[in-house]
Amino acid sequence: MGMRIAIMGAGALGGTFGVLMADAGFDVTLVDVDVAKIEAIRAEGLTLIMPDGTRKTHMMAATTDPSEVGIVDLVQISVKGYHTASAAELARPMVGPDTYVLSVQNGLKNLQRIAAVLGEEKVIGGVTAHSAMPLSHTLIKYNGGLGGIYIGRYDRTEDPGVDRLVEVLNAAGFETHRIQGDVRIPIWRKLLANISCNAVAALTGFTGSQLVGFEPTNTLIRALAEETAEVARAQGFDFAELDYAGDFAIRALSGVGDNKISMLQDIEAGRRTEIDTLNLAVVERGEEYGVDTPLNWMIGILIQAHEQRFAWEREAKAAEVTGTNART
Repeated sequence: MGMRIAIMGAGALGGTFGVLMADAGFDVTLVDVDVAKIEAIRAEGLTLIMPDGTRKTHMMAATTDPSEVGIVDLVQISVKGYHTASAAELARPMVGPDTYVLSVQNGLKNLQRIAAVLGEEKVIGGVTAHSAMPLSHTLIKYNGGLGGIYIGRYDRTEDPGVDRLVEVLNAAGFETHRIQGDVRIPIWRKLLANISCNAVAALTGFTGSQLVGFEPTNTLIRALAEETAEVARAQGFDFAELDYAGDFAIRALSGVGDNKISMLQDIEAGRRTEIDTLNLAVVERGEEYGVDTPLNWMIGILIQAHEQRFAWEREAKAAEVTGTNART
């Protein structure tokens, strides 16, 4: 089953998908704007620490220039939500008439952003339970993903080509299923958990187990899930988890165990988070559909405050180097 694949974003999850698909025999190229990362991957390959503790290393094709890659069968967008539109633009030289563009990114807006650049008929959307943590440019801790991957066409058109993508992902070791119907439903289902847990973890520094075990954060997570469920209902969605959103979020969080949620990893590293495609995106939808979302608004502002602090700290460090006055 020959397939040429390009992955936009050589981070933790993009790198994990890349290594496992290349290891399964597919022609995979990683594309990233970080020159140092690409040079390191070219020199050393990528190593995954697998869930069972073993290591898997693969030498990977990697580039900062998509025009070097040519037309591929599949482009997978594996960047943070705020880079989705620019990644789709960058991917243009690799997208031909029969190319699919896959996103299993967290949050809202990603499929719309890709479709606006490349056309909705090319977009395959879905969700994944797989997670990973970057330890260096060339070393990734892969945590696995109970529940696998679900994908489907964004425009809901019947297409046997999606079954081929399912086969490719299964061949790489990812338990993958085709979404029947509206791809937005599983995205909103996962959103219930992400919205409720990610920012609370980032603000508290708690692992999954700590968030569940500490009653005040447990209560806050449930309340965020219920508020988000109201927005989903107002938008016209109707799926079972909306009726027990709080319990669903806690159950999903229980699977995280002692691992750190990705937004907490971002905060600890001083990176920008995906708050605009998570809690703040729910606030936007709430305003659009007449649902008050005070908890999501508050959580979003607090995360933005952390991001602003990081920006000021970077300005101060830059000012020290140049000898100019820094903002305090």
